[in-house]
Amino acid sequence: MPAREQDRIRLTDARVRAAELPEGKKDLFLWDEDLRGFALRLRGKVKSYIVVYRPQGTGRTANPKKLKLGTPETIPNVKEARNLARAILGRVAAGADPIEERKEEKRKSTVAVGAMLDRYEAQLKRRQHVKRKDVLSLLRRRLSPMLRKDISELKGWELARLIEKLDNEAEGRGKEFRVRLNAFLNFCTFDARVIDANPLAGYRRGRDTRAERIAKAGTGRALSDSELASVWLAASPGTAFGRLVRFLILTGCRRNEGAQLQWEMVDLSNARIDLPATFTKQGRGHAVFVAPALGEVLSQCTPDSRGLEWVFPAPRTGGPMSGWTQLMKRYYRRDEGGIVFTLHDLRRTFRTGLSRLGVDREIAELALGHARGDLEARYNKDECEAELREAFDIWARHVIKEVTHDPSG
Repeated sequence: MPAREQDRIRLTDARVRAAELPEGKKDLFLWDEDLRGFALRLRGKVKSYIVVYRPQGTGRTANPKKLKLGTPETIPNVKEARNLARAILGRVAAGADPIEERKEEKRKSTVAVGAMLDRYEAQLKRRQHVKRKDVLSLLRRRLSPMLRKDISELKGWELARLIEKLDNEAEGRGKEFRVRLNAFLNFCTFDARVIDANPLAGYRRGRDTRAERIAKAGTGRALSDSELASVWLAASPGTAFGRLVRFLILTGCRRNEGAQLQWEMVDLSNARIDLPATFTKQGRGHAVFVAPALGEVLSQCTPDSRGLEWVFPAPRTGGPMSGWTQLMKRYYRRDEGGIVFTLHDLRRTFRTGLSRLGVDREIAELALGHARGDLEARYNKDECEAELREAFDIWARHVIKEVTHDPSG
């Protein structure tokens, strides 16, 4: 392809500006006489600088390769374009193949850990995965040092070391990350097919000791009435987290359902909150009925200009609340004789309390959102609304009675 000596011209900025494609031609190369292999290419109305080369060892019979350097709009002048071409040809002389290197860089960018997380997020969104934001936030945060790394270069030992580190930081932290990471790597293996095998395949956490099994058996509990009253009183209505804790006490909702609650889901005129199917863990809509005590909590919620849609915006960001470990440490100091509990214990307390107060078992399950097919068949949503409203009201009145120590309720 390189032109004969008599066909070469010295490319200058003026000649580049004046160059036009002759009528009837679709393609034209203006070869530079100062640097063999460097040319201005005209194709239609587009001008671009190119360099043509044959990789070392391929011989003169091999087809030459054309590498686009840029256009007169992206490269300031011919001198700079020529210097770029000279550098490329120097690398070719040293044995490199710039076009193949570009292809490999492009391939790596599409299979980098960060890029694969983007694809995974898109899949979870298509599947309407309820907790996809939390899942991706966790994975991106923990894998942040590896986001630019080729997914195929992840090693099982380094992931196991990361899981062990998280286990040492806090109980359950490593397990949650391992479960989320394993699902992501299975996606990369079987759906995206960018790796041959999940590097966590075969990874097994060591069996719990007897002491660990006993400790786990003791986790999760329902709070006593006096403990619940203490937690309520410590949950200041002047803070978003305090209001959220009171909301969880009165509704039995999961912490993320409360943290991500939006005003569009709240209908105070009809005293109800409708959590959409894509929002809840069980993947079906769930109605929470607003007793007067809960209405008072919601009336104390102040809008945040950084996130007007959120009922309980995070003080630092204005977005959905997170960072539960630090929030619990800040408001409930265990080292100062505070009550030892988790936010999920408030859900257990709600369910246990409904039974203690004589609420029908099936209605209590529906109030919690544990709606099975047989329950839905037995209780039409419209028919059981009155019973559900009464259940939420009974529980709210019980909580306020314990808080105020008013035996009359």
